[in-house]
Amino acid sequence: MADKKKTVLPEVLMREKLQKIALNEKAKASKIIGSEKGNSGTDPKRDEGPGSKIYKAIDEALADLRYYFLEGEYKDRVADLFNRNESQFDRLGITPRRFLEFARESFDRFKQLQKKMPLEPMNKKGWEYLERSLLELIGKLNDKFNK
Repeated sequence: MADKKKTVLPEVLMREKLQKIALNEKAKASKIIGSEKGNSGTDPKRDEGPGSKIYKAIDEALADLRYYFLEGEYKDRVADLFNRNESQFDRLGITPRRFLEFARESFDRFKQLQKKMPLEPMNKKGWEYLERSLLELIGKLNDKFNK
């Protein structure tokens, strides 16, 4: 008869469990470190005041992969565009989160028109298209609802 062979299944399961625990701890540590870095050198307008709503929405949206294009300088540009038109958005009932969805949809259209790869970063041409389409959207919404 065959000898009973020692199985490695418990070792593999234990290793996977330890890797999962290590990944969770790294994620928690990076969140803590990220929040400490974010709070130490932030603009006062980001924490409170009229422009804070969009920054909160952007911070929440960055957890979603679909909003990857908001990394870097474009995060502030999108926030500035929202802040310039915030009073109009309040009248129209457009939340910061909805505005970010408009921006994402616009950037997706640009990538399709230019036949870009799905996770291609935003560039100057992409920003110009995004800004132009959002300003056009704002204008059309104002024309339609402010008669």
